[in-house]
Amino acid sequence: MRWTEFAVREARQTLNNWEKLHGKLQPPIPVEDIADLLYFLAIDTTNDLPSQFAGRLNIEERIIEVRKSDALVRQRFTIAHEVGHYCLHVIAEKLVLNGHGCSGDVISDAQDPSVLFEFETPITNLSTPMISNIKKQEAESRRLEIQANSFAAELLMPASLIEIAVQDLGLNIMPLAERFNVSKQAMQLRLEKLLFLPPAGPQSSFLADL
Repeated sequence: MRWTEFAVREARQTLNNWEKLHGKLQPPIPVEDIADLLYFLAIDTTNDLPSQFAGRLNIEERIIEVRKSDALVRQRFTIAHEVGHYCLHVIAEKLVLNGHGCSGDVISDAQDPSVLFEFETPITNLSTPMISNIKKQEAESRRLEIQANSFAAELLMPASLIEIAVQDLGLNIMPLAERFNVSKQAMQLRLEKLLFLPPAGPQSSFLADL
């Protein structure tokens, strides 16, 4: 299974679990409640994060820290991204990610990271063990962030609800973004990803700030 397919499947399962407990979802998706009531993760919107971090996952304290200075739509994506790390990597893969911080560069609600790297499998056959280990670590870090971003996009903008909203509002990006409480760029990309819109052009760098 490709990295992003696993992430999308788990995001949809999270939404299904929520609906079983709390009824049918309507946009905007209550991402803070999902973090709290499904995964028992509190949200701390704070000025105390290191400057390079937009979000940080503290497993031992069961807290997602979010950068207070970010716009609300960005905070929501950061929360969904960190929930993705918890669901995909802590629960499913049993990885130790306590204190795992994610920079604003890699939490991307405006680009699709899955198409910006040439590989979705570990790098092999490198010339020296040291280079090989570094490259494998880089590939693993990319995998984690790609999956968390894909999870976040599916969680906040479920395909089934996007289809209904498009029928209601048409392909009007700003009203759609407001309905789902996401950024205009995130909605633009989501509509492209779901083939409601053609791709706007070459993707910008995954490491570009929003």
